Amino acid sequence: MPKSEYNNLLKALDDMNKCLFCVECHQFCKNPVTLSKCFHLICSEHFPNMSHCPKCKASLVGCTTCSDDKLNGAVHAAKNLSVMFEHFKENNTCDSVDSIDKSPDVVAKTEPLSDTPLPNAKALKDILNNSSLSLASNISKASKIVEKRNHKGETALHIACRMGKADRVAKLLSEGASTNTKDNAGWTPLHEVVQNGRQDLVRLLLRHNTLVNVPGQGNETPLHEAIRYHHIDIAKDLVTHGADINARNCKGETPLMLAAPDLRAVIQDVAAKRIITEDSFDFELVRRQIELDCEDIRVYCVSQSRAITNKLKALTKRHSNLHIEQKFSNKVTHLIVDAEDGVCDSSLEVLQGIVNNLWILTTKWVTTSTDDNLASFEEYEVLGVSTTTYRGPKNARYNKYKHLPGIFNGCHFYFHNFNTKYKISNKIEVTKAILSKLVTDAGGVALRRAPNPESIPEAEKLVPYHAQRDGKLYNCSHYIIYKDMYEPLYNMAHLKAMPIGWLIECIEKYQLCEPW
Repeated sequence: MPKSEYNNLLKALDDMNKCLFCVECHQFCKNPVTLSKCFHLICSEHFPNMSHCPKCKASLVGCTTCSDDKLNGAVHAAKNLSVMFEHFKENNTCDSVDSIDKSPDVVAKTEPLSDTPLPNAKALKDILNNSSLSLASNISKASKIVEKRNHKGETALHIACRMGKADRVAKLLSEGASTNTKDNAGWTPLHEVVQNGRQDLVRLLLRHNTLVNVPGQGNETPLHEAIRYHHIDIAKDLVTHGADINARNCKGETPLMLAAPDLRAVIQDVAAKRIITEDSFDFELVRRQIELDCEDIRVYCVSQSRAITNKLKALTKRHSNLHIEQKFSNKVTHLIVDAEDGVCDSSLEVLQGIVNNLWILTTKWVTTSTDDNLASFEEYEVLGVSTTTYRGPKNARYNKYKHLPGIFNGCHFYFHNFNTKYKISNKIEVTKAILSKLVTDAGGVALRRAPNPESIPEAEKLVPYHAQRDGKLYNCSHYIIYKDMYEPLYNMAHLKAMPIGWLIECIEKYQLCEPW
């Protein structure tokens, strides 16, 4: 193996170890737990005496911790791997070894290289792959093989669940298969086993970071399916694990509405007694998703600072996972913006970033990152757009992590008289094409003709997924967007006329806002 590749491997090992270090004692975690407020990793023994996160200084008032047995395995494997390399370096000498970070557990020695051959690339790869590293192992490079899809968008886990092959399902889960992947029709593996009435497989999936409220085709949740097929025991298991008995499908039907009277009483009783609520969100799943986001960072920078762009270019030369995109496209994963006190101005790029669920980071992420280490995304994500109360970036990102429909799912928009460019603010100038792209990227439908309130097509009579329960938009599927509100107005239950400012606010907050 060339010395440069060997050095890169040592650097990668060092970076991996740092991810498993406690942010308090900076050593490998002992009985690691994740902080629910910021998802940073610490030794469990430190938590009782903490008032703030040592890494990001977030207040830990009301904070809980989440443990994961797999992390203990990851720490153990990382330690073993470090010992292997340390032992190798003690018995082999290296000349001109490039300088790398010296962590408490991985120290690169700069000695002359002997004639003893370095471990070959395949052997080292086998060591890494066989070391049960659970740091994002369920959704990282190691699991990409099991996530390969067929022409229907199904993964191997989808197929095994649909065919009811329990041994195959267990093997795929042990290899890191994601339980929340949707196929082209919107179904997850949990939908498949629920439809087949396989309670054993339902319980197995629920033990592997499975989200229970992911809507599939027609926004049907697994609980909808359990009710339809009258799988009572499965329905009880799902509700116990946080399934929402009031989740609406695209027709507005809830599991509670679909249940027969006897089953309705059962699931209501289970819901009343459960500890997990429908708003619970798996912190470990979030942490792993964030780790996955680190694998391939494609940055589009809109900062006006030349120093920032120059620093970004320099960082790409030191970090193989960091790339700069020259234009905004579907390849972009991170948007870099100027911000003051964590708040950025609303702009067309920011709106596009929100509806595409991107990380929107302040320029401090760039200035804080070094040649040896890229800064944490969470610490430098914008706090808000225009104001700290407009938290669209984080809301959109979490919506993606939960595998939920876009903010405008179930909504149809007609843009009245936007045939020419219309300037909303100094940084936002829109056309009908731009607005149509924004709403479609956010899960909505752009109409070519104004809707007739008396004859809405049946296919368009959908229920907005994100409308507030008992709110004014609860059943509103159609919107006519005007530049100003002096135009003819509609204010029906299913059709409303709204100003363009309302639409922009919905995106900035990533909420289907109540009418002004």
